[in-house]
Amino acid sequence: HRAFRLDVAAGTAVRGAALCVHGYTGTPYEVRPLADALAARGFVVDAPLLTGHGSDPAVCNRTPWSRWLDDIVAAYDAQSTRLAGRGAGRSNGAAGGLRVVVGSSMGGLLALHLSLVRSVDALVLLAPALRFFPPVDLAVATLAAGLWRARPFLPKESPGGDVGDADAQRNNPTYKVLPARGVVELRRLQAATATLLGQVRAPVCLLHGDRDATIDPRSSTAIAAAVASPLVEHHRLARTRHLVGLDVERDRVAQLALRFVDDVAGRVAAPASATRPEAA
Repeated sequence: HRAFRLDVAAGTAVRGAALCVHGYTGTPYEVRPLADALAARGFVVDAPLLTGHGSDPAVCNRTPWSRWLDDIVAAYDAQSTRLAGRGAGRSNGAAGGLRVVVGSSMGGLLALHLSLVRSVDALVLLAPALRFFPPVDLAVATLAAGLWRARPFLPKESPGGDVGDADAQRNNPTYKVLPARGVVELRRLQAATATLLGQVRAPVCLLHGDRDATIDPRSSTAIAAAVASPLVEHHRLARTRHLVGLDVERDRVAQLALRFVDDVAGRVAAPASATRPEAA
């Protein structure tokens, strides 16, 4: 349930760096399979633990969504400093190689915000939490009106999270309850994200499970339609529930995400190649 950092294997060239962000009440465990896949392909990986997570659910009820964004901006900047120190470069001349941000659920919304304040080359969004299902949204509106004070913690239907893989659910160190005030903050983050989607220009890959019972899959559809990105991929996974990175199609998720990152890398390298003088 702790933050982790992965380096590339000895002798492997560093292609870039990936920041992998977990979702509400979750931990970096939920992004570990994709993080491992990225590290195996030459990416230095950092997966921070957001404030109020992996410790005490009560802290989530005292944390504004802006603090979670501050957490990942700080993690991105620390990663940039380390990359500059090791002399990592990229084909277009900027330090650090290709910069990828992976966001699961709420982490997907935070990743979109990060792309507007830092240089992000590729966004991989796993069931981004832009919209609750209508009945849940109504319930959260009631919490926002003040009910959260009377019911600060709500029981989860699935203690290990909305994931169909039995081992992943059993081993997932997520909170067993939903901090209600924090859910209200997530709703505020949803509203703030909806207003800025048209400003997002980083390439985006969206992956959402058809069996998601937590976040309406139309969230990914709305994001795909609204962003101003030059490259947008949208994949639906027939057997997957909400925790896309952990569920039964996680190998397919890694395959699609890595193919997308390779495509972005090719597009980044193409302008430099086009202007390079031919050998005499």
